[in-house]
Amino acid sequence: MIMRLNLIMTNELEILRLHIRRRGLRDTAQREEVLRLLLASREHRSTEDIYQNLRSRGAAVGRATVFRTLKLLEECGLASKVTFADGTHKFERAHGRPHHDHMICMYCGSALEFTNPVIERLQVEVARKRGFHVVWHRHEMFGHCARCRVRNGKTASRSSVPRSKKPR
Repeated sequence: MIMRLNLIMTNELEILRLHIRRRGLRDTAQREEVLRLLLASREHRSTEDIYQNLRSRGAAVGRATVFRTLKLLEECGLASKVTFADGTHKFERAHGRPHHDHMICMYCGSALEFTNPVIERLQVEVARKRGFHVVWHRHEMFGHCARCRVRNGKTASRSSVPRSKKPR
């Protein structure tokens, strides 16, 4: 498993290095550290979380470097941004992972990943019928996770979205 992770990291480091060269930027150890941390993470990470984690490890990296590096990682397809209910963004590894969508809890902030082939086919069909060419998409649903619903005394059958706010 360690050897496979190192091989994946090597490939992704090469993608980052190539993207940086194409943009006329310098390849730095700090940028590579941001990528390594994101690749090793199993959770969605905020810019601040990545910054604090690297600093706690002794890395000489600034917040601006982390912010700009995450933007570079998005540009070259190594990371994707997930928007949470409060408007904050967290990042996850994108390259080499199958497509998935998110259900984001508005109480605790957890992001539950899921895949559903029916939803994917429906999106393709809707786009095709309208002559729309999809380059990429992001599907994020906001609501309340089962644990928070139990904690807050909500039943699974009741919706907390007011009728006027539900899509038609």
